[in-house]
Order: sequence, then structure tokens, then C-alpha cells
Amino acid sequence: MMSEQQFNKMMEKLDVLIKITAANVFQGKPMADAIVFLANLDFGNTDIANILGTTPAYVNKVKCGAKKGKQVKPENSLKTDEKEGEKSGENSN
Repeated sequence: MMSEQQFNKMMEKLDVLIKITAANVFQGKPMADAIVFLANLDFGNTDIANILGTTPAYVNKVKCGAKKGKQVKPENSLKTDEKEGEKSGENSN
């Protein structure tokens, strides 16, 4: 049987894997899209906020806006390793 300490360590590692997966899936996409997608998978506001590195209040704001069909002003985009201009080749001179 697994001890509580082993269980907690395993859960921490799973949290890291979830964050890495979300970063890869949603890289370059608006955070609102990621929030709506994760909400549709029945993740709660706190879990979504932890995965995406934002606040539960912002997650709630986006979800409420999505229900009403409104666009919410972006808090920030998902973090990427490259700048958008470099990806598209804009700053190549």
C-alpha cells in the first residue's frame, strides 16, 4: 500500500505532467480557448487556474463571458519559449 507521502509526491508529479501537456496543447492559442476547453472537461476554476498560471477569478470571468457569447479582454497569453514575431519570421533582418 502507498503511504501518504508517496501519494503526495506522485500527485505533484502528475500536476507537472498536466501543466506540460496543457502548455504544449495550447501553445500560441488564447488563454480563453484553453480555459473553455478545460472547463468542458469538467476541471474546476482553481484547477484550471493552477494549470494555466492564472487566477480562479479570471477563469470564472472567461467562463461567464463564454456562456454569454462575449469575448473577455485577455489577461495574458500562454507562455511560450519564442516570441510571436520570431515564429512567423517577422524580425529576420
